[in-house]
Amino acid sequence: MATKRDYYEVLGLQKGASADEIKKAYRKLALKWHPDKWSQASDAEKKTAEANFKEVAEAYDVLSDDNKRARYDQFGHAGMGGAGGFGGGAGGFDGAGFDPFDIFNQFFGGAAGGFSSSGRGGSRTYTFNGGDPFMGGAYGPEGIFGSAFGGGRRKTKGADRRTTVKLTLQEIATGVTKKGKIQGEEISFTIPAGVLDGQQLKLSGKGYPSQVQGGQPGDLIITIEEIPDKELLRDHDDLVYNLLIDFPTAALGGPVEIPTLNGRVRINIPAGTQPGKMLRLKGKGMPTSGGYGTGDLLINILVYVPENLSDSEKKAIEKFRDSDHFKTNEEKRESLFSRLKYLFTKHD
Repeated sequence: MATKRDYYEVLGLQKGASADEIKKAYRKLALKWHPDKWSQASDAEKKTAEANFKEVAEAYDVLSDDNKRARYDQFGHAGMGGAGGFGGGAGGFDGAGFDPFDIFNQFFGGAAGGFSSSGRGGSRTYTFNGGDPFMGGAYGPEGIFGSAFGGGRRKTKGADRRTTVKLTLQEIATGVTKKGKIQGEEISFTIPAGVLDGQQLKLSGKGYPSQVQGGQPGDLIITIEEIPDKELLRDHDDLVYNLLIDFPTAALGGPVEIPTLNGRVRINIPAGTQPGKMLRLKGKGMPTSGGYGTGDLLINILVYVPENLSDSEKKAIEKFRDSDHFKTNEEKRESLFSRLKYLFTKHD
């Protein structure tokens, strides 16, 4: 029997991760291992994707529930064998009472009004109710994930068509309706707010017609390509803006203008602001694709030190060289370094 991995390890988190970090990690991995993204892969790759998708769902189901998480933190996997646990073999699923697809539906579809479901196992049916065509009902009446877990596409179904849609951060933040011609056919579809770069949406019935009489047409697979913004960097649901200020503003404070998704706004820089200080504007980031909140706008402070000084400027600065306020020490170094850690941390 294979050893089950730690749930925090599965989601790539530390044990003290916040609820928001757990949601972000699950969303990213659920989209990565979503079986529909592996429908054209080899049988071995499909099997790996299925196992990873279930493992991620199991980890999220436990860590997103305060009671289950507390029991797991105390007893590990041994504490999950009873009520609320999973039991079963190495995969953690015994087929009774736990459905990773339901978790995916609740996390993505439920918040966006995407799709409704009924039945379990092979009798599962999904109906598109609007909302996000990938999270919701952009799957035909054969059932969601049917092509990946059900032995491949039905032979009577037509081939898929594929297209790439380039979106600005502003379009992603609000959602947008796109129109265009795909091989001569006029098609209109809505991109929900909060989609991720590389995410794929599926529009059922908009692919190639079936080659068999009475067969269903294929689907339209839409791949999202995020256009990099000239000023704002995206970090999951947060936005980052690198603000360069002059030394007098850093030392004395003062108003500055920064860009946001809704235009430029004025903020005040506190006196004594150090390089690497991160200011935060709550709720000015990107909406989440799960519909549970909005990220923040992080303003990373950079301070410009002039490279070319006149003689009079050099003399003016020289007067401050011996001032205690201008001298560095270990305490100031540690304080500044702690602010700069964010810049050297990889954000997946």
